Amino acid sequence: MPLFKVKKRSGGKMYQAVGSFQGFRVRHSLGTNDYVHAKELCTEYEAKVLSGSIKLGQKSIHGAQNRFKSVARRYLKSPHTGSSKSTKEYVMRLVNHFGEFQINKIDLNDVEEYVEEKHVNRGNANSTIRRDLNQLQGVLNFAASLGLREPVKLKKPREGKHKTDTLSQEEIDTIFPDLHPDIRRLCTFLLHTGARPIEAMRLTYDNIDFSNNTVVIGSYKGADGELRERRVPLNDKALVTIPRSDPPPAAYPFMIDGRPFETNKQIGYHWRKVTGQA
Repeated sequence: MPLFKVKKRSGGKMYQAVGSFQGFRVRHSLGTNDYVHAKELCTEYEAKVLSGSIKLGQKSIHGAQNRFKSVARRYLKSPHTGSSKSTKEYVMRLVNHFGEFQINKIDLNDVEEYVEEKHVNRGNANSTIRRDLNQLQGVLNFAASLGLREPVKLKKPREGKHKTDTLSQEEIDTIFPDLHPDIRRLCTFLLHTGARPIEAMRLTYDNIDFSNNTVVIGSYKGADGELRERRVPLNDKALVTIPRSDPPPAAYPFMIDGRPFETNKQIGYHWRKVTGQA
């Protein structure tokens, strides 16, 4: 299999050798708009790279600290960019692809190639592509805030229509009794408060007011990771899901087998186990 592909930039006239070698991203102009000639030149260039007569990655004018992987790690450590587990997962996947790129050299052609290779060719949904590109845009604009590149606004595919399923009382009566007890308590709390799963999982006793039967729930939103909170009343069915003692039995009212939840996938696992939904 060839090491490099022969491609043109969008709107470009000359073919380029494009690919990766030993962790370095390569985009080398072949100086011709003739495809057959470009293939020949690409083969020659590839042979020189493999033989070592052409050295890659030795003349970075910006330094290792301005490679994508270095900026991405700073992005994850910043208090202004959020630090959720999903954010880290998306950013590290981006690092696997763009790691050695100079942050100021990444352009829309690079992004299009990434989307084609990592998403379109794999049949990923628009929602997955959007989340990935949101994180990429976040890292690039974080670099812009550091003066390392120009700001960018990436074009993203349209989000598909969300499908919301509402459970009937019959379905609730059928499903809930078979759920793991800890999952059943949490789901009952969600049902009667309108809280999001992540809000219930992170809820602490400090945010519960038993004297007024209310609870303060919230989650981090937006590019700046701002905590947005709201106070919600607790009806009798929501109240009975919260263990009460003085002092409280644990830091969190909702846990799984005596341990704090690590991810909302734990909820999905037990829900699918009962409902058989994929």
